[in-house]
Amino acid sequence: MPDTVLAVENLFSTRQFPSHTVTAEEEAAGFEVAKLANGRRSALDYWTSTTANSDTWAKVACDQMRAANFIALDRGHNLAGYTVQLHVSSDDFSTWETAFSVAIPTGTAPGALDDYLGVRTEEGAWLKRFDLRAGKAWRLYVPAMGASLKPQVVGLWVGLSWQPSRGLSLPVSPTGGDFVTQLLESAMGWQGRGRGTGRRAGTLLYKYVSELEVELGEYHVEGHFGAGRPLWLIHDARRGDKARLVVRTPERLGGAYAEDWANKPSLSIGYVEHEPRAA
Repeated sequence: MPDTVLAVENLFSTRQFPSHTVTAEEEAAGFEVAKLANGRRSALDYWTSTTANSDTWAKVACDQMRAANFIALDRGHNLAGYTVQLHVSSDDFSTWETAFSVAIPTGTAPGALDDYLGVRTEEGAWLKRFDLRAGKAWRLYVPAMGASLKPQVVGLWVGLSWQPSRGLSLPVSPTGGDFVTQLLESAMGWQGRGRGTGRRAGTLLYKYVSELEVELGEYHVEGHFGAGRPLWLIHDARRGDKARLVVRTPERLGGAYAEDWANKPSLSIGYVEHEPRAA
């Protein structure tokens, strides 16, 4: 059964965590750090520094100790082939530890979410699950990239992911979806259509196995995802390259109880790919 992972929590998002403060070592005019985790996927909407070929960072100061085990850099970043580090601190970086330091893969290939280098998705995003760490501040650190180069980060996620303890109910279709286009049809039945885009979509079904899982589902899915926040959907942690960023559909979302399920609800998650890349 596939090991599904859901990742929606983002400590760098001030919409999710209004009491968090996000700052950067530098921020260029028009590309401020406020764009680092705003959920937009345009390659023209990103954070960057002002000084080329210089170490730089962006950090979040949390309102309390926060744990994380997942990071993602959305498509459109320019860090493939370069080293990135994730630091965590409990005293606003008077001291800190490094959660990991890796060079981001330059190409997409089948790979697991837990691989040492992480995994690059089919559309160019980079995802990695790492050993659980906790702190009051987190920092994405990018060493100097070379002459005339500065980091461009379209979207950053750092937070806790959730892997349900059992597989999703079958059938599951990781590649299923819609074809989005403008379509006109003549009285003769001939069709004309504009440029089209494939968009992943579907429904995930899950039956909770414990009260703890109910609480996790209420937090990650019914809470953050239910509020319309983008979620990284990894149908199988062993094939992280197939991951997609999705948002909820308008249908009702939540756990439904059935008498013959020993008071453990089932969860139905309708999703559609968030701002898919044009074909």
